[in-house]
Amino acid sequence: MSTPDETATAEEALDLSVARAERRLRLLEELSEIGMELARALKPGAEADKTAAGEVSGKDPAAVFAPLSRAIRLTLALEARTDQDLRDLKAGVSRARKDARAKAAHDCGAREQQVRELVLNVAERECESLEAFDELEEALQERLDYDEAYDEAGQRPVRQTVERLCKDLGLTPDWSRWAGEGWAYEETPTRPRFSPFHQPSPRPILGDEAAPAPMSGPWRLHPAHDLE
Repeated sequence: MSTPDETATAEEALDLSVARAERRLRLLEELSEIGMELARALKPGAEADKTAAGEVSGKDPAAVFAPLSRAIRLTLALEARTDQDLRDLKAGVSRARKDARAKAAHDCGAREQQVRELVLNVAERECESLEAFDELEEALQERLDYDEAYDEAGQRPVRQTVERLCKDLGLTPDWSRWAGEGWAYEETPTRPRFSPFHQPSPRPILGDEAAPAPMSGPWRLHPAHDLE
C-alpha cells in the first residue's frame, strides 16, 4: 500500500527525469546550431561568424563539409529522438501521476473499509440487541463521513484509527486479541452477542417467519485476517 510520502518521492523522481531530458535536448539544439554555423562558413560569399570562419579557414571546403554535414545530420536525428522521448516521458509522467493518485485513493478507501469492519466486529461482541448494533453502525458511519478527526482515516495506522473510533463510540474491545493489522484469527466462528441462536432450542428459533437470507456484512464479519 503506497503512502503519501512514497507517492511524493515517485513524483519527484519523475520530475527530475523530465528536467534531465529537457537539458539534453537544449544541449543538442546548441550543438546543431554550432554545426550549422560552421556549415554556413563554407558557403562562398556568405557572411559567417568570424569564429566559425576561422575554424574552416585554410582547409578544403569539400573535405570539411562531408564530416560536418554528417555530424549535423546525426545531431538532428538524436535531437528528434530526444524530443520524442521527452514527449513520451511527459505523457508517462502524467499517466504515472494519475495512476499513483488513483492507487492511493483506492488504498485509502480499502483501509477505511477495513477500519469500519474491525470496529463493527467489536460492536458485534458488545451490543445487546440488533437495534443497538444498527444505531452504532449509523454512528460509526456518521463519524467517518462528517467528523473532521477522521478526514484522513485511510492514511493513518489501522490500530490508531480503530482505537479512537472505539473510544468515541463507547466500545471497550479486548486489545489482547489484536495482532498485526486486526483482531487475531479465531478458529471457531463466534455469534454476535445479539444473535437469537444463543438460545438452546430443538425447534426453529425464528418460528414460522420466513428465514432471512444467509447473513453477510456485520453478522458475518471476520477479523483482519480475512480482510487482506
